[in-house]
Amino acid sequence: MFRLLRYLCLSLLLALASPLCAEQLSARITPAVRAVSKALPWVVNIGSEKYTQVDDPYADFFSNFFGKHYNVAKEYYPLGSGVIISEKGLIITNYHVVRRAGTVLVRLWDGQQFVASIVGFDQPNDLCLLKLQGDFQAKPLNAATMAKANDLYLGETVITIGNPFGLEHSVSQGVLSAFNRSFTEGDISFSDILQTDAAINPGNSGGPLVNLDGELIGLNLAIRDDAQGIGFAVPLARIELFLAYWLLPSHFTDTYLGLEEANIPEIAYRNGLVLPALIPGSPLDKAGLKEGDTVASINGQPLQRPIDFSRAVWQWRAGERSEWQTHDGRRVTVVAETLPDDLLIRCRLGLDLQKLTPSILLAIGIKDNLKGLVISDVLPQPLFSMQKHIWREHVKRGDLILMYDGQPVTSPAELATMLRKTSSGQIGEMRVVSLNHAERTFLYVSVPVFLN
Repeated sequence: MFRLLRYLCLSLLLALASPLCAEQLSARITPAVRAVSKALPWVVNIGSEKYTQVDDPYADFFSNFFGKHYNVAKEYYPLGSGVIISEKGLIITNYHVVRRAGTVLVRLWDGQQFVASIVGFDQPNDLCLLKLQGDFQAKPLNAATMAKANDLYLGETVITIGNPFGLEHSVSQGVLSAFNRSFTEGDISFSDILQTDAAINPGNSGGPLVNLDGELIGLNLAIRDDAQGIGFAVPLARIELFLAYWLLPSHFTDTYLGLEEANIPEIAYRNGLVLPALIPGSPLDKAGLKEGDTVASINGQPLQRPIDFSRAVWQWRAGERSEWQTHDGRRVTVVAETLPDDLLIRCRLGLDLQKLTPSILLAIGIKDNLKGLVISDVLPQPLFSMQKHIWREHVKRGDLILMYDGQPVTSPAELATMLRKTSSGQIGEMRVVSLNHAERTFLYVSVPVFLN
């Protein structure tokens, strides 16, 4: 017994003498320090490129050989901050951070830099989803851990991390001052905003508001100009709804499961998610699932909130099989499929189209032998997309589409073939004949299109 006690005492003394344990016992390693250490790897800096003149005594000489752009250099211009929400290269930030950027550049904690493209945005909520251009299969990124929505304590310590005034990965600390604040800025209006006295400065926008567990609870948004110590953040509940909508296979490829556009699963009163309306003949419908079913897990992963569903399915491709279990114990196999032509067009453009025929030309009073498509319906905005598509205000039922991205389109199948190579966030251009039915006149216009 004595030997055992002596062994335990020596082991304890050695442990206390080790640098690791000494560090753990240091009063300096506070909960805030541990939270920052956990969160830093998934905070990013977002910027763009601007061109600057470079002083060079040989500029005139070399300009004769290399042209007038010889002494013009690219410079990184900071715009704001962001949060990695998927290890496969997805970033969330405020929409106002990137809305005017040409090339969006994302810089990670370790100094790596990637070009990013917009997947989708929600202007009324000032949220934007970005996808990094790169392969993250071999070396996945560090993704944020999300707290439970509305799991907040008034007065709890919170931390902001961001890129204020270009000072990368700056940390500040404060408390959660209030929730459910009203906030209006331009055409953005909230009634559930988080308030904090942690320092938020220009460049912090889009960065995380973090609790002491190192979990994301909000996205830093703005400060009150006429006061100190009053900053605002988008609550996690809004962020999750935004991500649950955009993280679906149909926004990244031409793959689909069968959810009606703009519908996402809802939290059930019991564990699981309730399925919304399903498309007849879709993979979910074929598997025997129906609207109102409660899904408890996918491939063994429990579903407790909509973001769990979206994170599980957004990377799926046609032919991928998955096992779904419902709350009542049923197990079904769902096989993802390729979007049919008409659904793909509805998904990307929010339009129903039909082939332009001689009889339709005659009916609308155009004598030219045009070939193209007729817009038979424009989906209402709430049923099509979260984002406000300004281009959709320039097209209407009865207008004709003659070309897409410089290529003539004579059937919905031809247009669908072009759209299969696209994803949400890309920009195309349609050549449209805009009709004035009352005056029986028409006008050729080019319409820039932001794909959904």
